[in-house]
Amino acid sequence: MRFAVVDLETTGGQPKNDSIIEIGIALIDGTEVVKTFESLVCPGRSIPSFVQNLTGIYPEMVVSARPFREIAEEVLALLSGRIFVAHNAPFDFGFLKAELERASCKWDAPRLCTVKLSRRVFPGFPSYSLHSLTKSLGCPDFNHHRALGDALASAEILKLALAKVGEAAIVKEIKNYSISKCRL
Repeated sequence: MRFAVVDLETTGGQPKNDSIIEIGIALIDGTEVVKTFESLVCPGRSIPSFVQNLTGIYPEMVVSARPFREIAEEVLALLSGRIFVAHNAPFDFGFLKAELERASCKWDAPRLCTVKLSRRVFPGFPSYSLHSLTKSLGCPDFNHHRALGDALASAEILKLALAKVGEAAIVKEIKNYSISKCRL
């Protein structure tokens, strides 16, 4: 199976009103990360101090970054033919879809949420936040609240789930999945 594990850092929680400030993508073929992509993004709006403190991404870091519309085609090419995966997939999927639409790119993909997947495959943990989950699973520490670090941590969770339950069980958790949309 081919996955695009994505994480976004944003200016807030509303895809219609907020913008992406960083994107990280880990492409997985089977259980191997075959390529990564990361980019800061100029949001065209202020970054709230809460977000700056959480992510460590400050206005001076994104002022010379490209706006999303300038990387949209490259991002779309990376996502094409892959299952979209994210920790809290509805959030990241909604933001990415909104940003791609603003860049006049149509995109839809089957999607897999590692939060929901982890609750089924690894029951009984006290928390399913990305940091807590990776700790509980014994994954290496990662760069928290930075897009590529979070994407790679989510990729590790996906790989552990695949190893534990196999592809057939994972397929059952994928929303909007059809073989015609994703090359296996």
